[in-house]
Amino acid sequence: MNADDVYRIKTVTYNNKRVPILMQNENGPCPLLAISNILLLQQKIHIHHDLAYINFRQLIQIVGDYLVEFNPPHPNPEMQANQQQQIADALAVLPKLGRGLDVNIRFQKISDFEYTDELSVLDMLGMNMVHGWLCDPQDVETKEVIKDLSYNQLICELVELDHVATTSQPAASAAQNAEGAQTGSAAATRDQIAEWA
Repeated sequence: MNADDVYRIKTVTYNNKRVPILMQNENGPCPLLAISNILLLQQKIHIHHDLAYINFRQLIQIVGDYLVEFNPPHPNPEMQANQQQQIADALAVLPKLGRGLDVNIRFQKISDFEYTDELSVLDMLGMNMVHGWLCDPQDVETKEVIKDLSYNQLICELVELDHVATTSQPAASAAQNAEGAQTGSAAATRDQIAEWA
């Protein structure tokens, strides 16, 4: 995402109110726009109604300001230090959300994701993300295979199984070919003996 990128602002009616939302400037994933539009629709952040466009830097500033406001300092000094670090980490990750969001799901619950710095931004903003990749509870066989593995763990398992199948396949084929050749030789020898007899 280029810091000079701009997003068109469109006004829509939501809950009987005119609310601005942001439009993508090009196809592709943009969690930053999704986060911004959620906050705009909830009227937690505001964009002046006279604007037709907003640039990437302005958007990061607006969402970042809200993130800090949404997480007031904790009264416990030890907890406050931890909270301030979490806020700093989330603010550092926020610009990356202009390019996309890598997630690693698990198939047991709609809210089951492996923790990432990017997902911590959603936590810091009080947002929940869900997915629809659930294992059918009636499909016992698949559920036993998937267990509590994540998507990435399952992909690694599939690659490993494919590798094992691919590397053992030539050995099995060679053994079958050798056995076939021996059977063929024995048959040829039997036929030759029958001819001589």
